[in-house]
Amino acid sequence: MPAPVYSTDVDVAGVSATRNLLRQMEPDLLKRLDRRLNVVANRVKSVAQAEFERTGATGTAYRVRTRTRRGSFVKSIATAAGSVPRGQKWSSEPGVLASVFELANAVRDARPENVRRTQSLIDTLNAKYYSPGRFLWTAWDAEGDRAQADVEDAVREAELEYTRRMEAVR
Repeated sequence: MPAPVYSTDVDVAGVSATRNLLRQMEPDLLKRLDRRLNVVANRVKSVAQAEFERTGATGTAYRVRTRTRRGSFVKSIATAAGSVPRGQKWSSEPGVLASVFELANAVRDARPENVRRTQSLIDTLNAKYYSPGRFLWTAWDAEGDRAQADVEDAVREAELEYTRRMEAVR
């Protein structure tokens, strides 16, 4: 059974249009923009990973994903893929553990028969790890404003460089 994937996304208005233009006209600027966006996403991922490691668990629990759709470009920081092998009830794979921590901050949308078990899981995790909660939210609280500003700066710089190049051609 695959573990649920929890993620936080950085989606900045206008990035898709800029990327499409750069892809067609100035691919080197697109590569530069992508490198800058990866730096921002990896910084947020590192904060979430550090919070995860605070629990004593080891291994890569988070990854950066790029999703490109028509009219949309999103960088996601998500729990790494993992699964519980058939016939087992538990896995210590980092992605599975991180998914548990991302989920285990509140009883929400649980079926009535699962509320007691879910609350027991949360209580057990809180007793062992001191209310770890959602590491991605913590990472975003710590880095979100800076990340958003850095993405906007990267896009603005790419657009300015593109404009400079076009004006130099005239």
